[in-house]
Amino acid sequence: MQYLFIETDDQLASFCQQLASESYCAVDTEFVREKTYYPLLSLIQISGEQHMACIDPFAITDFEPLRQLFQKPELLKVFHSPSQDLEILYQHFGEVPTPVFDTQLAAAVLGYQHQISYADLVFEVTGTRLEKKYTRADWSKRPLSKDEIDYAMDDVRYLMPVYRQIKQDLEAKNRTSWIEKDLDTMSLSSTYEVDVSSQWHRLKGIQKLKGVQLQIARKLCEWRELRAQQKNRPRRWIVADDWIIEIARKKPTKLEDLALIRDIPAKVAEHQGPALIDIVNQSLQSSASEWPETLKPQQLSLHQQALGDCLMGLCRIIADDNNIALATFATRKDIDNLITNRKSSRLAQGWRFSMAGEQLLSFIYGQSTLAVDDGRICLSGKSGATEPESSKIAAH
Repeated sequence: MQYLFIETDDQLASFCQQLASESYCAVDTEFVREKTYYPLLSLIQISGEQHMACIDPFAITDFEPLRQLFQKPELLKVFHSPSQDLEILYQHFGEVPTPVFDTQLAAAVLGYQHQISYADLVFEVTGTRLEKKYTRADWSKRPLSKDEIDYAMDDVRYLMPVYRQIKQDLEAKNRTSWIEKDLDTMSLSSTYEVDVSSQWHRLKGIQKLKGVQLQIARKLCEWRELRAQQKNRPRRWIVADDWIIEIARKKPTKLEDLALIRDIPAKVAEHQGPALIDIVNQSLQSSASEWPETLKPQQLSLHQQALGDCLMGLCRIIADDNNIALATFATRKDIDNLITNRKSSRLAQGWRFSMAGEQLLSFIYGQSTLAVDDGRICLSGKSGATEPESSKIAAH
């Protein structure tokens, strides 16, 4: 199928009208984010059963027809691993496309390799090997070559047959409902909103700080995030992570003190220094009750560790029974979180809960026990009598 390269508002409106009658379409984006805080949306590729187009966002002034199309409830928007695409579209349109479908997520519950790439999934489903020569292309440059645009369009051209096969396999295995909650979450705006107040959690070396040092680091991160948004520059261009750690550790209260911190460039100290020193001084004057708590690694008791070992064994069996990679299904962190803080564990959410979380929780709370039936581990009731086959650890 030939595609249209859309460079005018009229072309976009006409294409959206054509696509509106279809029940699903494949969507992908190309972007550049090396020099900006917000990714620069550079291409939007869309394919339906009858119509396919590559949209140049730099040439369009009226996106309303596309915005309406992305919100059309009767039109399913199919992506592969869409977190970045949806984040960019949310930032561009102020809302997330809905409803959406993720072929990588669906492939995971069907037993494909962990976090399978688009190219690998296309080959597995269609037998077509996609070229990779433009993976590092600068999609913001103009003009783009025909080969580059053809390459970009392959990201939706083959997503259509992949979706049809994946959908068929999900229905055949009765696993469509497993991913419904995860897909709904993908269309929530809150999923892509930046929590400025929690950015300090991501600092490398934050575990070495304590007390007022953590307060300084938190406030510096909040200031940096807002500054990066205002300037539309990468946060590391404002102040690097290791500089924040050093400032928090040494607590400079004057510009002269800041200049003595060896790793901070003189230009940064000159231009950002007053704001940084002000944040340090405000933090030092804050009440200890306002300071964040030290981030400590989760410590499990000996009995909890043993329980985690049992649960990990059950997860291995469940993953094997369902032909799913264990790494896709559950990690030791997921297990530990299920024991200590159920709501924070992926095993208590979405398809993982449908497949195994409920069974694991019944074991944790003593409502079932481990048993061996014909050499096979299974869960049984408290009485010790083995439950029927449908209650064993498989979740086919």
